[in-house]
Amino acid sequence: MFADDLNVFQQFDQRVPLDEIKTILEKCQKRVHHWGKVNRVSFDAAKEHFVVLHPSAGSGPPFKLLGPLIDTDLRMHSCIDQVMSKVRPKINAILRMRGFYDVPQLLNQFKTHIWSLLEMNAGAIFHAASSLLDRFDKAQNSFLKEFDMTSEQAFLEFNFAPPKLRRNIAMLGMLHKRVLGKCHPSFEHLLPWHADRFPESTGSGHSKRLYGHWCEATAHPALFAKSIFCFIDVYNNLPQNVVDASCVSEFQAYLTQVARTRCQLHDTEWASSFCRRCEHYVRSTGHF
Repeated sequence: MFADDLNVFQQFDQRVPLDEIKTILEKCQKRVHHWGKVNRVSFDAAKEHFVVLHPSAGSGPPFKLLGPLIDTDLRMHSCIDQVMSKVRPKINAILRMRGFYDVPQLLNQFKTHIWSLLEMNAGAIFHAASSLLDRFDKAQNSFLKEFDMTSEQAFLEFNFAPPKLRRNIAMLGMLHKRVLGKCHPSFEHLLPWHADRFPESTGSGHSKRLYGHWCEATAHPALFAKSIFCFIDVYNNLPQNVVDASCVSEFQAYLTQVARTRCQLHDTEWASSFCRRCEHYVRSTGHF
């Protein structure tokens, strides 16, 4: 991963016993140590560990991978707990400054110091359960409650969007970044073009549709449905003029305006805009 970081992955059939998996991993570790001895590379034993990733049969302690804390069962509760432990004291610190700043300034401080923490691992925690992700929204709503302000008022008057909405728009922005060819090349292999992505061949959709791997999802459909692959369906149903945006900021600004329109119309689901279960509403009401 980095100059001093080595990760080794191997895929096993779910029927393979855990003891057998650990034995195979230990053999791999010995081969790596032998390579290190030959090439004069030493490894820190305190930072070596084995983990088995599986939604129900995971094994090992949580570990860091490119920043976020990963649970072996992929629930991401450890990462969210870690974020909330940093967010709560910062929110209290901002509230203690109410005597020196007005409400717009306090909201700007929240955007600066809190949103960066809530969103730094957005891609890693995106598939977590709603009960866990709602903790971010509750923290922000409790902050707004101190000023007798609703989330609708904060969004319309101060562009203070809920974490749920910002996370959805951010993930769609990542997909658009892949479409524009401005992301890491690995995303182009993970998210290839749809075979029938041209409207003239299908009679619907736009010309920049991506392949969502739905045909390959043979296990854990609930986990798959909450992943980035599910959001490909939402992206593929956006209008042509939206996906033709030349930059991510322009693309996300349009999505934000759609959510703002829904909020102005007093739609109760405006904060959940662009999630898959609300996709039918956006298309049927013609807000695009």
